[in-house]
Amino acid sequence: MLSTELMGQGGIVVNVLESPGEALLPLRLPGSPGSADKEIRDKPDIPYPNTIRIPAREGRRTRNVDGFQVGADDLGWFGQLLARTGAAGLAAFSGGGQSTARYLTARQGREHYEVPAFSATSSVDDAEIEFGDVKFVGTDHVFRMGSVRVEAFSGMTEDLYGLLKQGHVEDYRRMAYELRSAWNGNREASRWSGPISFHADGTVMALSILPIRRRRMP
Repeated sequence: MLSTELMGQGGIVVNVLESPGEALLPLRLPGSPGSADKEIRDKPDIPYPNTIRIPAREGRRTRNVDGFQVGADDLGWFGQLLARTGAAGLAAFSGGGQSTARYLTARQGREHYEVPAFSATSSVDDAEIEFGDVKFVGTDHVFRMGSVRVEAFSGMTEDLYGLLKQGHVEDYRRMAYELRSAWNGNREASRWSGPISFHADGTVMALSILPIRRRRMP
């Protein structure tokens, strides 16, 4: 699991957690209690014990680390939180501000995505691109690298993104898992003049160098 903190003048901090524990998150089904389709609230009572004791293993000494401790009674909520946060990240990647907001809690900064989005100042999901018989929807930007103008498209397959926009997280996760082997770089992408990266979650990032624009004064 990864989390990113924007520290203002202190830079960017990325926290990485790899847990070899044996705890299992409860099984979730679409439409059932505890599914990720349901809106959840923050849990301010999750204990922060200052230090968590990590037992010795694989030649490493016992050590203490900072962090929150999610108890067995909160594992269902934690599974919902992880799934909905992942959905928020996918929606943001595709330019869907309002779709991003619906999956975040207040503590995660939901209000920052609830404001109206405009293409001149924000990412909006109004761009489309097709590779073979698959349509991707998302957002695009043009930026400069020195004197070179680069177009960047980021988005998801239309069907998968549609599920997230409708609030169907569990259906998205099921369909994305079933189709995970279908996303690869062998699609008909010859008409796109640049690198393309397909991912197992149904997302794509495509870059293209734009021609130099020359203007003449009358």
